[in-house]
Amino acid sequence: MASPQAIAETVMHIAHLADSLGYTHGLKPSQWTALRYFAGAASQQRTVSAFADFHATTRGAASQMVEVLVNKELLVRVPVPEDRRVMQLHPTEKARDLLRFDPLQEFSSVISTLSVADQTRLGETLSDLLSGLLTKRQGN
Repeated sequence: MASPQAIAETVMHIAHLADSLGYTHGLKPSQWTALRYFAGAASQQRTVSAFADFHATTRGAASQMVEVLVNKELLVRVPVPEDRRVMQLHPTEKARDLLRFDPLQEFSSVISTLSVADQTRLGETLSDLLSGLLTKRQGN
């Protein structure tokens, strides 16, 4: 049985390799993450604040990320009719075209070679790890 330290090192190595795939098509890995988020989020969750919560980052960092994607014409700000102070962020056609080349597909294709049972166990285990890390980060 591998030690928790060895498992943590393996997970970090996998994360590093997967992250390195994201330097493509003029984007950084974090920009791909944001683009994926806004492309898949429900309309009411397409805000800087919701993205910051999802990405476990500050509102300022999330806002800077959004600004880069707006300047690259990958996101567009749309005022919410019920509250025009709130801006939703929607992917542009250019963004949807770019997402066809999402580097995460290369990583997910490797995962797809696992059996369904292994994929299920891996998904559950990684969800548990993520929950534990988020709890520690929040100081609970």
